[in-house]
Amino acid sequence: MRIFLLAIPLLLHFPIYAKDKNSARFSAYPNECITAQKGEICILPITLTYPEMSSREHCLHINNRLLGCWLPDKLPTDLSIELYADSTLTLMSEDENKAPFVTLKVKYRQASTHRRRVRNPWSLF
Repeated sequence: MRIFLLAIPLLLHFPIYAKDKNSARFSAYPNECITAQKGEICILPITLTYPEMSSREHCLHINNRLLGCWLPDKLPTDLSIELYADSTLTLMSEDENKAPFVTLKVKYRQASTHRRRVRNPWSLF
């Protein structure tokens, strides 16, 4: 028990270094867009994060359609994308066979026709 009590202050004294897992992979946030009806265009402003990359040019594709190519230090961090359906955003370079990708989803939410009552229809007094 004494060893345990002595070990606690020592463990609290040493700082813990955690590596940020999000900075090590390609990601987009937010990755969901909500529209009222199926077939509507959904404009999704996204923020992109990139992994460590070689100094070669990298290209962004959405559903195999080229959005543009940039050097690693010029890659866009903020984009606005028009979506009609679920889509795949891919980061590709010339030398990579396996390209990282992010799935962007479109969700549909019908407007409710039922109105909630503001006041209860009865009273105690």
